[in-house]
Amino acid sequence: MTIETLLDQESLGQVRISRDGRWIVVERRAAWSSAATYRFGLMTPHLLSGLEIHTPAGAPVRRLEDPGHASGYLSGPFSPGGDRMLVFRLQETSWRLGVMTLATGQVRWLPLTPEFTGLGRTVAWRSETQLVAIARPDDDLPLVFRLGGQTEARKTALWRTFAAGHAPSAVLIPSGAARDSRTRSGPARLILFDLQDGEERVLARGDLFDLEVSPDGGAVAALLNAEDLQADGETPVTVGTPSRRRRLLLVDLDRGGAEEPLPDQDFLSHLLSWSPDSRRLLAFARDAGGDWADGHFWTLDRRGRAEAVALGTDRPWLDEEIGKIQIARGGWSAARPVVQVRTVNGERVWLRSGPTPTVSPVRTPRETLIEIDGRTWIERPDGLHPLPSQAEPRVVAGRLWDRERAADGGSRQGWNPDGVQRGQRVLMDPGGCLSAPAAPQVRTCLSPLAADESLVAVSPTRTYLIAQTRSAGGSVSLRLHAADAVRRLATVNTAFDNVAWGEIVPVRHPGPDGQTLTSWLLMPPGTPSGARPPVAVVLYPGTDYPAAPAWMRPGGERLHINPQVLAAAGYAVLVPSLPRRTGPGPGLENIADRIQAIVDAAGERVDAGRVGLIGHSYGGYAALLATSQSDRFRAVIAAAGYADLSRTYALPPHFLVSPDDGVPINALAGWAETGQGGIGASLVGRPQTYVDNSPLYLAERIRTPALLIEGDLDPVGADVLFGALYRLDREAAFLTYAGEGHVFVSPANLRDLHARILDWLDRYVRPTDVVDAGLPASSPDLQNSPDQ
Repeated sequence: MTIETLLDQESLGQVRISRDGRWIVVERRAAWSSAATYRFGLMTPHLLSGLEIHTPAGAPVRRLEDPGHASGYLSGPFSPGGDRMLVFRLQETSWRLGVMTLATGQVRWLPLTPEFTGLGRTVAWRSETQLVAIARPDDDLPLVFRLGGQTEARKTALWRTFAAGHAPSAVLIPSGAARDSRTRSGPARLILFDLQDGEERVLARGDLFDLEVSPDGGAVAALLNAEDLQADGETPVTVGTPSRRRRLLLVDLDRGGAEEPLPDQDFLSHLLSWSPDSRRLLAFARDAGGDWADGHFWTLDRRGRAEAVALGTDRPWLDEEIGKIQIARGGWSAARPVVQVRTVNGERVWLRSGPTPTVSPVRTPRETLIEIDGRTWIERPDGLHPLPSQAEPRVVAGRLWDRERAADGGSRQGWNPDGVQRGQRVLMDPGGCLSAPAAPQVRTCLSPLAADESLVAVSPTRTYLIAQTRSAGGSVSLRLHAADAVRRLATVNTAFDNVAWGEIVPVRHPGPDGQTLTSWLLMPPGTPSGARPPVAVVLYPGTDYPAAPAWMRPGGERLHINPQVLAAAGYAVLVPSLPRRTGPGPGLENIADRIQAIVDAAGERVDAGRVGLIGHSYGGYAALLATSQSDRFRAVIAAAGYADLSRTYALPPHFLVSPDDGVPINALAGWAETGQGGIGASLVGRPQTYVDNSPLYLAERIRTPALLIEGDLDPVGADVLFGALYRLDREAAFLTYAGEGHVFVSPANLRDLHARILDWLDRYVRPTDVVDAGLPASSPDLQNSPDQ
């Protein structure tokens, strides 16, 4: 395995099947090293993407792609009839929406720059001839595409302003009473676009980010950001604590005019649920400045009338997504809202509101509501359960599968999907046969999946399905399974099948609470019997790996600090399971001992005296803490890990020059206060705890040779730690990459990064002589000093 092989890797993106089963559209991404620009950072796969149009019968494949990869093409929703599909085109200065005719592959590009779909639905078909969309000002790229490139452009412009001396080069970011005086970006438009005459009708304007069209196509609900919110100084914030209030608009697409039923409320994201008859919308909101726990479910009609859902003595049950984003769960049973609540006894139940309320217990955290022929069911991992719980009809065993691997509505669709649409999915029974949920007894059995295949999408016609498989060597294929045949649709990374991969070995050991855990050891390819290579520990605390992580196995797509590249250079790569211990606080006070115990458990296969630590992000932070606790490691490489936890309150470079994109202090501080950092309080509320848990203030104890790495768009304070180590005359180096963010993307930088990591390991870890001159002498009292 070489870095060049890694940079040549391809990948597969979204896979979609049309409603009539005639068309299959696959996003195929070219080799990472072939992009025309890397200004989009982690969004570079969008620029590398092309579209392949397949048919189940195996007709010649049509392609929409740019051989020079200066334009990327992505798939969107199929039209109601299935003859066309929305597509997106990304270029260096443009993000456009188009309509592709599937029979010809021809695209009509529209004069629209849509909002990015990651935070919610931003484009939808109203009919065969009309679209509803959130459109940004022309060629004003969504934020995810501007991070990095805009930072450098604005800094350059500010420098030129300064150098000219005729205008101030200042950027002001206000707080407190004046916070809403910050610079604002141009508003987006909620529009109805007519494909026949090319005309658009503006329905509303604002910082819109999510929409949902009613089932009958007669109305649309939309969420938009309003004024900035600042948390009080007492309550710890989370990564998901909103930085802006959210408003909700309702628009009747025939009458026109936007209604705002509850203008003073703050709406929660992830819940925009239309009733099956399209007459009412279910949403969740709180009083502005209040707690989400005190919020209410609301039903809103198309004329703007609002009614709180009666919960009696129950309270809303709020889930949490990554970052502790609050999520209310709800849907419909015919014309009656159904919501998740907490009873007075603390039970979690589905409450069907109405004159005679009924409840059904919640059995699994992510279960959802579906509608089948006017009857409501609960979808759980073991099958479909009737609502309310009763003996008849019986549970229908199986799992519902969609016709797409796509994310048109952001993560909202996973939490609160459209129950009617979900009820139209295909049911796969435990035996692998397909049926319509309304008639599970009428089954179609296709060629079975192999043990190494995973299901991707199922045709609504139930005549075929698409599965994905990864070979032992790491190539990835999409296969079409019909009744009597299996056909390959696409394969990427065939070169991986010729690579010599190292053996992955489980390492059993006890966990912090006495549980049995498994860590994973990747041996160098061709390791002779009895050889004990040096060890590179790639750590990320808080994780438990019952199976070897996908990024460690052959064909793993990790570009940044790739374990297979390290193994090919002769290092055994240990990926430890390091779940948090039970209890408050960061839980890293004995991280060095935990790592060393896992290394010792693998001792028969490796040289436990030659160990280097490698960590990225939280792993880099933990690696630095580990070296402050022990001198048993011969080197540490920490990339993008906080050296000083006070840096969690520092705005990233983009927002320092782009206050029009917001002030995301909550998301940053939340990492330390209630997220991975685990401090449990704000910096001003408990400053000493931040000091005690920051590697910077433990620099005197860090005697392990330290390579500190960061991108200049993601400053984490490694420069100050390097200054402290430099002042102490310690073995250290500070490596900065211009233009890079939290994870590196430039092929040249990735080559250099791996070369420098291996050079550091070769200098300090590989030598078999423990008293090698390159290693610093440790303080004699390091392991036994009172404060240890």
